[in-house]
Amino acid sequence: MLGGIASSLVIFEYQFRHLEAVVAAAIYRLFTPVIAASSAPIIWFDLGRTGAYGLEITPDCSSALLIVPLCGLGMLLMIPRRLAVGRVAKALAVAGVVLVGGNLLRIGVIAMAIKVAGVGTGYQIGHLVLGSIVSIICIAISLALLTVIVSSRHGERARLSEILSRRQRKATS
Repeated sequence: MLGGIASSLVIFEYQFRHLEAVVAAAIYRLFTPVIAASSAPIIWFDLGRTGAYGLEITPDCSSALLIVPLCGLGMLLMIPRRLAVGRVAKALAVAGVVLVGGNLLRIGVIAMAIKVAGVGTGYQIGHLVLGSIVSIICIAISLALLTVIVSSRHGERARLSEILSRRQRKATS
């Protein structure tokens, strides 16, 4: 299944990037005039105002670029069979949501930098510096959450306490 998700993201990367643009436009429309291009992964900001600009979500700037290796990591985690498939799937879902959310935040940071410093300087600072910082932080958070969820022993503790309480009931009866 993870191989299918990764393959689908590679095959349909253009459509996924367009979906990212549509979702980003829906979110940022709450704060500023924004529209997603009807059939391209482009978000137009400040339409109807002087200084309107568009941001294209390129293959290198899509969260799909991060989710595909995450699926590969998930496949590797399931190989030893010591990890519960459900736990790995939950961890991957949480990490994927963090990566997509982080990428949407990164788009907003780039747009704000352009609004503040102009298309030339703002784009360079927003994309290369601030956007990279957002991406690195979100990648770190997603991997930390993945690790915590996969290595969580909560279910084992619950089973252990159940066994101990049964033994205690037997000993007192």
